[in-house]
Parts: sequence; structure tokens; C-alpha cells
Amino acid sequence: MRKLTILALGLAIVACQQQQAHNSQRQESAADSVLNEDIVQPVTDSLQQFPDNHQLYYRRALLLFNTHPELALKDFQQAAKLDTANTDYWAGAGEAALVTGNHQLAAQLFSKALTTAPGYPYLQYKLAIAQVEEKHYAAADSLADLLTQSKEAKDQGYYLKARIAEDHRDTASAIKYLQQGVAVATRPEYEALMELGDLLSSRRDAAAIPYYVQAWKLDSANAAPMFNAGQLYEQLQQTDAAINAYRKSIVADPGHEAAYMALAHIYRKKNNWKDAWTFYNLAAKAAPTDAEAYYYRALSNEKLGKTDLALEDYSKAASFRKDYAEAKAAIKRLSK
Repeated sequence: MRKLTILALGLAIVACQQQQAHNSQRQESAADSVLNEDIVQPVTDSLQQFPDNHQLYYRRALLLFNTHPELALKDFQQAAKLDTANTDYWAGAGEAALVTGNHQLAAQLFSKALTTAPGYPYLQYKLAIAQVEEKHYAAADSLADLLTQSKEAKDQGYYLKARIAEDHRDTASAIKYLQQGVAVATRPEYEALMELGDLLSSRRDAAAIPYYVQAWKLDSANAAPMFNAGQLYEQLQQTDAAINAYRKSIVADPGHEAAYMALAHIYRKKNNWKDAWTFYNLAAKAAPTDAEAYYYRALSNEKLGKTDLALEDYSKAASFRKDYAEAKAAIKRLSK
């Protein structure tokens, strides 16, 4: 019996090895396919002729980075191996490692890049990012302190310190560092403005509004800043300001269903059923399977005396959300 068990285990190991080999072949085949795509093929062909040309590996890595960063990482590393003094090669490999989630390797690669370009703020920032991801906070904070003293990357240093503070759930410090970063930045980052706005908003602090507005001006095609501002205005019971903010978010993104719903809810609470219906209707068009939009459009129709349309919408709401008790109760009520 023992021999049979060992034999079965041996067969299982062989099968596993065969499967791993098969998977490896499939991965290699997929990689080969990518390396021979039209835009990459000429560089791949050149590498077959000149396998020790570091510039070719770097060029191919750049072509692969956006779509296949794991393959780009290999090419960046090969380029760096062939020309160890080239900062761009190590930095490219570090960026690819960050994108693929290999933060430990990214830290190693950016450290090597820094040996070729000591004190370069961009590399220090990227190394600190990798260290934060690895929860090596003391090392990252030391680099952040250096960056706050630099001419080129003061804001990045403060953003890093804010990130570390947030990881430690120190909201007050995170807000302080973000405000310092935004204040010294030549052009504040959209993400920093939004994070600062959100942190202040979580405290119902009206100071969040200018940061949301600044983020909106940086990216006027993004609905999030003014929608978030509208949410805060509502919490502060500034209804007119909320309506104005929601309307701006809709201008930024005419398909932003949440803004339509927010406006409709405001008008519903005012018993302005005509305007409420208008925005619930727009919400339903923006999100054709949202049960809540149909339910409230139905309620608006019911209040406006349009029972048949209300019943139709209540039925749609119940079909999109099977456990929608309110919609089912309304159907029962109107079907009598």
C-alpha cells in the first residue's frame, strides 16, 4: 500500500511538472508573440543580430512598457546589465517593477540607479515610493526630508510625508503635509488636491472646497471634484451651492449618474416633483440598469399623477433588484 502511495505521489509530481512545463511554454509563446508584434518586431530582429546591444533592449523596453511592463522589466534589466553606468536603464527597470507590483525589486533597482546619479530627486522620490509600499517608513521618511529641502521636488517630499502619515492613520499630519506640498508646488498635482479635499471633507471642513475647485480647473473634464464639492455643500446645508456644484460636474461629464441622482434627491426633498423627475429620468438614461433611478422616477411619476408610468417604472426597478421591497410594495399598492 505504501508503494502505491509513493507511486501515486510520483505520478502527481510528474503531472505537476508537465503542467508547469506546459504553462511555461504557453507563457514563452505569449511572450514571443508580443515580441514579434508589428511595432516591436524590427527591434526584436535587430536584437537577434546584435544580442549585446544595450540600446536595443532599452528601446524595446520602452515600446513594451505601457502594454506589457513585465516584459519591459526584463529588457530594462538586460540593458542595465550590459551598461551598468546608465541611469536611465536602472530607472526604467525600477518603474516597470513598480508597475508590476514588485516593490522590493523596485527599491533595489532605484538604489542602483542612485549609485549612478547620487542625489537625483526623481530617483529618491521613486525609491521612497517603493519603500513606503514595503512599509519601510523610516527610510522613506528620511528621503522625504531630503526632498523637502531640494529646489526641484519640495512638493513631492511633502506628498510622501502625507502618504506615510495616512498609512499611520494620522489624518491631521497628512492634511498639514498635503497643504505644504500644494503651497510650494509650481503646479499642484490633481491627485494631491483631491486627496486633500477628501481628507478635509471627511471632517466636514469647508476648507476642502477651494482644493476641489483647483482640481476641477486642472481637469475640467473630470466630474469628481465638483461632485465631491457638492456632497460637502449638502453636508454643510448649503443647498444652492450644492446644486451649482452638481451642475458643473454634469457639464464635465454628461453621463455622471450620481450627480443626476444627487440633484434629483434635492428637488424631491423640496417636493419639487417636476424637477426631481427630470433628473431621475436623466439618471435612468445614464445608468439604464440602476434600480434606484427607476424607483424614484416612478415615485415622481406617482406624485405627478401619472400612475401607469409609475407602475411601469416600479416594475423595472423590481426587475433590476430582485429584493427591492419598496418597489414591490408600490406595485402592489398601485395594482389594486
